[in-house]
Amino acid sequence: MTERNEFLQRLTELIDSGKSESLEPLVFDVGMRVLEDCAFPQEYLDAILSVLHDPGFLRLKDSWKLLRIFEYNWDDLTDSQRSTLLPELEQAYRLFSDWMACFVISGILGEQYGDERAFNALCRLKGAVAEMQRSLVPHGFEHIVTSTSDPALANRAFAELTGMQRDNSEAVRREVSESLSRLMNRKSG
Repeated sequence: MTERNEFLQRLTELIDSGKSESLEPLVFDVGMRVLEDCAFPQEYLDAILSVLHDPGFLRLKDSWKLLRIFEYNWDDLTDSQRSTLLPELEQAYRLFSDWMACFVISGILGEQYGDERAFNALCRLKGAVAEMQRSLVPHGFEHIVTSTSDPALANRAFAELTGMQRDNSEAVRREVSESLSRLMNRKSG
């Protein structure tokens, strides 16, 4: 059995069992492999992407822990892997009902990517039907404002963030307000 098949089998069995506590050892093993190889194994990325839209994975409590692999090992992903990952994260974002998964994805988009592609993805995600999903988009825009080295992109992200103050949802407006408050505190501090 190839390493990819072995990892995918382990991941699939974990999803089928519904035992989210098994995610942490799996995430640890991926991290150890990345440390050994000084690179993110393509077979692991392929396996994770193959389950990212699986209803069982989406329902799995703490599924967000698997997504954090990308934050923890960002520097070990190749540009090609990052390019493959971004649209998959954007697509999966609308499928999650777990707020923490959406929070992690918006953080990855805003902080790790922090570029034009991520900005465009967040602009599309702010139109999500589900209130919970829209309410976590400001988190991504906030990260772009604080982490990009492109002042024009930071200004556009700030404009999108402030524009979300007009959202129909009180929860979305509250998240926008909190993001703006943190940005103002950073500026004055």
